[in-house]
Amino acid sequence: MLPTIAAALLLVAGLQSQAPDRARAEELARSGHNAEAIELFRGIVARDPADTEARLWMARLALRMGDTAGAEAQFRAVVADHPDDIDARIGLGTALTRNGDWRGALELLRSVEPSAGENSDLFGALARAYRRAGDDRRALEYFRRARALAPGDPDLISGFEATARIDGHWIGFEGLAQTGAPGAGVRSGTLTGNLRVAPSLHLEGSARTQHGDDYSDATGGGGLVWRFARTTSAGFRALGGPGNIALPRRDVSGEVVHYAGPFEVGGNLRQLSFVGASVLAASPTFAWDRDRWRLDGRYTYSRSSFDTSDEPTADHSVVLRDTWQCWRRGALQAAYAYGIESFEDLTADRIGSLGTTTLAAGLRLDIPSLTRITTTWEHQWRSNETTVDRFTVSIVQVIP
Repeated sequence: MLPTIAAALLLVAGLQSQAPDRARAEELARSGHNAEAIELFRGIVARDPADTEARLWMARLALRMGDTAGAEAQFRAVVADHPDDIDARIGLGTALTRNGDWRGALELLRSVEPSAGENSDLFGALARAYRRAGDDRRALEYFRRARALAPGDPDLISGFEATARIDGHWIGFEGLAQTGAPGAGVRSGTLTGNLRVAPSLHLEGSARTQHGDDYSDATGGGGLVWRFARTTSAGFRALGGPGNIALPRRDVSGEVVHYAGPFEVGGNLRQLSFVGASVLAASPTFAWDRDRWRLDGRYTYSRSSFDTSDEPTADHSVVLRDTWQCWRRGALQAAYAYGIESFEDLTADRIGSLGTTTLAAGLRLDIPSLTRITTTWEHQWRSNETTVDRFTVSIVQVIP
């Protein structure tokens, strides 16, 4: 009798000693102090290996800290011991998605759905898995359902908004003002619309006006973006204006982009025609997108031909752009360019003197209404020892 009572007293004492640790660990986890929280949960599990909730917390924190392989192993261990545990199966599905096994994640999460009821964690996990699978329509549907249940969850909000920007219709305006070198004064405005006509096909339309000291140009046209594979898309655009002096009279381009985890690789081929000159350019592109950082790079090889010369000229240009998501709805941007500051804005006066260096800085804000506002300041040193400053503002409104 006495040994039984002693064992019971020891068990009660152990549970009482764990209670403050658990409360503190959960408090740390919910406030984002992941490393400290996981250490406390590790101690709880060491004292009681059968504590399923503490094991789940350790797996969630490992996933949050980027240890996706460790998180998957821990979730699998809990599922092996408790095959019907819905939280463990949802966690495992999330880990599988993060590790690139979206097929396995969808199979598992779909099997959970009938018994999970209205569960925001499940809907969010399904949304992310469908997004990895390239099914943005279903991803958006599940993000909506998850947000209805947990409207304050920042991960669900950011996931919904990121998917809507890829899948939804949008309309955008960009305005710029340029000053500096003699004759470089420019004012320009561009209106662009993007319409989703099928899950994998978007149509675009664009119109631009530009005014200099002694000219007034306009271009218009359209194009399409087609996702012909889960991770690969192609685009084609054609614009022009018959009487242009600075802007191209014809601007035709095609591009292909392939997504591989955090990387994007692609290429662009472009042909521009100006008064008395034409340019053919080929641009391999690369991007690395990880957590709060994104780095974009583009190299351009161009050949310019002139009506007054039989010899074409070749130029090499490079652009590097870094984006840092410094807070949830704001990002800082910085860029370096040699050759041309932005090939999209190439004008007739630049063809013969592409040897410029440009530094740029900007701020991007994402508004809850799915409005994105970007401001950019650029300072350019041109090869004729003059400088140019440009200020650009763009506003894009997404319609999911």
